[in-house]
Amino acid sequence: MLRSGSLLLDAAMGTALMARGLSERAPAWNLTHPDWVRGVHLVHVAAGAELVLTNTFVGASAEEAAAAVKLARESGARYVGGALWAGLADLPKQVSQLAATDSIWLEAATSLPQALGALEAALKATKLPVVVTLAVPAAPLLQLRDAGAAAAGYSCSPWPTDARDADVVKPAADGLDPEEWARKVPQARLRGGCCGTDERYLAALRATAR
Repeated sequence: MLRSGSLLLDAAMGTALMARGLSERAPAWNLTHPDWVRGVHLVHVAAGAELVLTNTFVGASAEEAAAAVKLARESGARYVGGALWAGLADLPKQVSQLAATDSIWLEAATSLPQALGALEAALKATKLPVVVTLAVPAAPLLQLRDAGAAAAGYSCSPWPTDARDADVVKPAADGLDPEEWARKVPQARLRGGCCGTDERYLAALRATAR
């Protein structure tokens, strides 16, 4: 599923919840505001997202992680990925809590060593496919695939300077309107949005694919 073929990914969760008044850790809302978290997933799926990521990026308790997976599944998305920041200290524990997803997504690594270390830790903690994205403009992605990543690419900002080797591209909105943003998103098998993007950006991205 992740090693071949194309999928439209989801847009941002954290900034969507912040727009609704989030002032605490986003995963807490899996328990306190489940309808709002589910609602974000639902509008992404309605806009065409085939894979949605759990609301667990900053790390979650076991209860928050279980709720996150349930809410993502309830969106009706074809696939659910377990989202985690690649720099989390307790990564093996966090990965194991997302065993009920279809894949693990280690996102927004700030360096290649951090990405490789996170990948190594995740592969020891799960048999699920592991995707790694970096928040740097260029990286030797082949090293990540050689180390066992099912897919590798870029997320958040800055935009990649060269995405020809990327399987995944998830840029932030960066103040662009949806249509302009979608025209700028590099080609990749797995494309979606990061901070500041919403269902309008996914719809525009889907239109460019057509």
